[in-house]
Order: sequence, then C-alpha cells, then structure tokens
Amino acid sequence: MPRYDQLFQEIVHTIKEDYAGFAMGQEHHDPRPYVHTIGTAFMKKELDADLFYRQVNQYLAETDDRNLRFSRRPDADYQPFTNGFFTRRSGEVLIVSEVREEDQLRPKDEIIAINGQPLRFYTETLKKRVFYSDQNDRQIWTGFLKMADQITVRRNGQTWDLPLRHFAKTEISKTNTIIVDKGIAVLRIERIDETLEYLVEENKALLREADSMILDLRRCEEGWESSMFCLLPYVLDKSVPVCEVMEGQGLLTLYTEKNCRRRIAQLKTMTADPDLAPIAYEMIEELEAKAGLGWVLETEADWGAEEDALIQPIHPERRTVLITDLFTAGVAEELADLASRSPRCTLVGRQSSGRYQTCNLISVVFDDMFQLDYPISRRKAWAADQASGVRCDLEIEWTPQECDEDLLMIKAKAAAKAVDSF
Repeated sequence: MPRYDQLFQEIVHTIKEDYAGFAMGQEHHDPRPYVHTIGTAFMKKELDADLFYRQVNQYLAETDDRNLRFSRRPDADYQPFTNGFFTRRSGEVLIVSEVREEDQLRPKDEIIAINGQPLRFYTETLKKRVFYSDQNDRQIWTGFLKMADQITVRRNGQTWDLPLRHFAKTEISKTNTIIVDKGIAVLRIERIDETLEYLVEENKALLREADSMILDLRRCEEGWESSMFCLLPYVLDKSVPVCEVMEGQGLLTLYTEKNCRRRIAQLKTMTADPDLAPIAYEMIEELEAKAGLGWVLETEADWGAEEDALIQPIHPERRTVLITDLFTAGVAEELADLASRSPRCTLVGRQSSGRYQTCNLISVVFDDMFQLDYPISRRKAWAADQASGVRCDLEIEWTPQECDEDLLMIKAKAAAKAVDSF
C-alpha cells in the first residue's frame, strides 16, 4: 500500500512552497485535521485510495481556487465518471439545475439529503470552504456528490431515495455562435480560441451594423489571451495601446527549484517531436536560468500584435453587455475584468469564478495513481482583500425559475437596449 501519509505531506509542502496562490489564502490554511484523519486511518490500516482522494480534495477546496485539482488517474480499478447532473444550492437544499445522463432526475428537483443527512450536517461538520465558498449560492457540491452513495429527492411534495449512478466522463463539445435579435448581436462564447476569431472576422459587417452587443460568457472556462484580442474593439471605449492592456494583465510567476524541475520534465516529453523540439529546448534553457529566482514579474504570452499598436474601438457609442456566472473562468474573466472598467460595458449575472487570478498549471503524478495540478503564476493586480471573481453591475441571484427561462439573457437584452448615456 502506498504511504499516503507521506504523500499528503508532499502535497502540503507543494502548496506552501510552490503554489502561486498560497500567500492569498494562508490565513485559512490548516492541514492538521487532514493529517490527523489520514494518519489515524493509516495506523488502523483503513486508509485506501478513495479516502485519501476525498481528504486531499477537501483540503484543496479550502483555498477557494478551482485551478487546484487533485484527480485519480484511470486504471483497472478506477475510471473517471460523472453523476450525470448538476446542482445549485438554494437555502437548505440543492436544486438540480441541469440533467445529462441521469434520467431519474428533472431540472428543479430538490436534493434535501445526502447519504441520509441534510446539507447543514455537512456544512456544520466540515468547513464550509470545502465547498469552495462560505456563500451558499457560490458553493459547488459536484465533487462531494461524487463521493456519496445516495441522495434524497423531493419533487412536487413527494420524496424518495435515489442511489447515485456513475456515468463515463466524456468531453463536452465547446462551440461559439452568433445571432442577431432585434438589432442586438448575441455571441454565445464557450471557448476563446481561433474559432472565435474566425467567427468574429466572418461576421464583422454584421457586428458593425448591430445596435448593441451581448457577450454571453456563462459557459466559457477556456481559451487564449491572443484570441481575446478580437473582442477588445467591442469592449474598449477609446484607443488603447496593446502594451497598456498587456501591462494590466501582468503575472507574478514563482520560479522555485521544484517548479522549474517539474516543468522541465514535462517539456522533455515534447522533444521527441521534431516540430515541437526547438521551442521545448528553448523553454527548458529559459527555465534552467530562472530556477530558484522566486517571484518574477512577467506579461502574458505574445498577443499576436505589436506592443505599441493601438486597439481601435468599434462604435464606442454603442453598448456592450457581458453575461457572467459562477463558472465563467480564465480568459473570459480577463475580458470581463477589462470590460468592468469600460464605460460602454455593463456586466450582468453573477460574480465569476475567480480562476483567472491564478494560471500556468504544473501537473505532478504521484505513484502513477494520482495527479495534482497547481498554478505557479498569479495576477500582479490580485490583492488578498479583494473578491477573487469579477463582480457584475447587475447582480442576479440564481433561482429555480432559470430552469424554465433564460432570465440572465432577458436582463442582458434589457440592458443592451438602455438609452442612458455612458
């Protein structure tokens, strides 16, 4: 049996010494309850992979940083899975907000107990931060539900127990679309990449003719800074040099000996590919020079434009509305952050995830069973006392009614039509 107690100590050491976000949440950092649980279970010979996996994930969740991930690698005894549905917390229950594979549930079903215990049992017994937030409406219970055996469901006054099933985890296709509705160009953006650049370029005449624009970022968690460039003319209200925008996106990267060694090990796997080898060797040489330097201030990667070039706004007198939610992350949050400082923009929805505050993940494999992903960079502008996500101008609390109609889009369209000056 692997020495899980020693492995946990290695993970704690990595979080304290090599994780870029540690300084922002160190006042909440207390691994002692997990050390005690893991150590006691080990001495009693009751510590297995499942218990260890649960304890590490609960420990990491207390950071509130969803870029910190601990996963089990597929093997003969384990395959990645999903419960087939998603939830939102509302008061003392979880509301089923979306159903995929689990056909025994419907949107708006209420989960009133997990393994026979009400939600408050877990929030009072465990630390609330185990669910990534101490705010009910921002808590994420997906990972916790994957560790449970059954839930108690209430629908139309009737309750029953439902054993939780495991469904094979599959990749969810990410798409970007554009429609024009009554003069409002609506871009539903799920990934900020070259497909978005192509979509914007192909529809630039349509976008110029629209009276206003909505950028729906609710499901956008991935992308590249260079691809965000195509949206900036519709967000900025005045000409801004590229270098000024890049400076605002500055990063502090933690170049410890261990971080550089781990990144170099990852890059060496690329050297066998003739197309990737030159850049891999260049990056390895750079990392060898930076090993042990500690914090280094950097800007984001190449944006594909000259730094002194001007970003020219397109119809700055027209309003742009951005919709964000709890799951808006990464580059989409950077875009929302820039928009929050532009008079032409209005943000509608809910505070974003905050995942854009840390980035540049390193992956570490332990005993070929587990993988830890942790960020080694954080935004220069991030202060410990500020909210981790981007706040909205018009904050709208989630309610089960959103299962029936798109309330955020309705509010966004109303904001897009607003005629007040800005």
